[in-house]
Amino acid sequence: MNLSKPNAVRKRALLLAMLMAAVMLAGCATPTPFYAERPAVQLQWPLLSSRPKIVWVKTIATYRDVGIEKGFWQKAVELLTGGEDTRISRPYGILFDGSRLFIADPGAGCVHCMDTKEGRYRIIDGEGETLLRTPIGLAEDERGNLYITDSTAATVYVYDIGRRTLKPFLRQLKRPTGIVYNKVNKLLYVVDTVAGTVVAVDGQGAVKHTFGSPGGGTLNFNHPTDITVDRRGQIYVTDPLNYRVKVFSPEGQLVNQVGNAGDAPGELNKPKGVAVDSEGLIYVCDSLQDTVQIFDSTGALVLNFGANGTDSGQFWMPSGIFIDANDYIYIADTYNHRVQLFRHISKTADTEMDDEFRTGEPVDTAGPPRGEGKP
Repeated sequence: MNLSKPNAVRKRALLLAMLMAAVMLAGCATPTPFYAERPAVQLQWPLLSSRPKIVWVKTIATYRDVGIEKGFWQKAVELLTGGEDTRISRPYGILFDGSRLFIADPGAGCVHCMDTKEGRYRIIDGEGETLLRTPIGLAEDERGNLYITDSTAATVYVYDIGRRTLKPFLRQLKRPTGIVYNKVNKLLYVVDTVAGTVVAVDGQGAVKHTFGSPGGGTLNFNHPTDITVDRRGQIYVTDPLNYRVKVFSPEGQLVNQVGNAGDAPGELNKPKGVAVDSEGLIYVCDSLQDTVQIFDSTGALVLNFGANGTDSGQFWMPSGIFIDANDYIYIADTYNHRVQLFRHISKTADTEMDDEFRTGEPVDTAGPPRGEGKP
């Protein structure tokens, strides 16, 4: 009786099983978080300080830049169809919820969704007859709903992240742009650029109140664009053609103003994006100065970073900005077709980061992002 053939079959089966197990284990391995990778170059602001406040982390131009790789079948389909990597065209709104990075791309008419935990990438561009045309702003609530403003369609859409369904949410606006969810009062705030107002709505799309009107006065807006909230629920709105950022209570009462017209440090030329970090510092993207300026709560300039150009740490008309729960800063470097990632070094991390720059070894005191930004 010849036992060699069955033994060979068993060996091949065992080898195949071991190979499959290795592939599965490799797929289940926990990847290095994209924000924890060592930067390709070391850039910091202030430039010569031993205790930098801002450090450059990386550039994101495609899903590969956050560690996502295509699966076998996706590669096979693209090989047959001639498909290529989907790159960011003209980014604007950004949101990172701790696992998924969403980038509104009006140049491509879609929202890029990069799931950094699952290692998956997909495009949100519509469903059936509901198609995105010019997506601008992004916001997410506690129920897993992603809200997308479409300035051309004059509509706010709601995307169910779990079910992957897209439907109109709010239509009675002229040109919706910035949007933010306020956890303090559970309301969405939407900037209507043409109307010169901010509209507050509940989860059913019912308008609760509005504030602002067109003009150049203290309570007016001249083509407002972006909006964010801080941890107390205060609202910050960019007012580009009045060269300032206005701060409001959740009820819409004016609290403060930041900036004035000019092109010197601390002055604003065309403020487009705004965000607030964990220490209450206010970050403003000035698209005409190709820089990001940081102010304290009184409106005093703390620092600015960036300059015109195409290198790392340089911008070409930056627009949107998002700060996550661990003070990583995402800048929509719009006409460089990319998002640049920076980190704000908080007071508690000063010593550790000083050690990093002295020894050359990275120190990560933040850990994985804990959740939604635009705190």
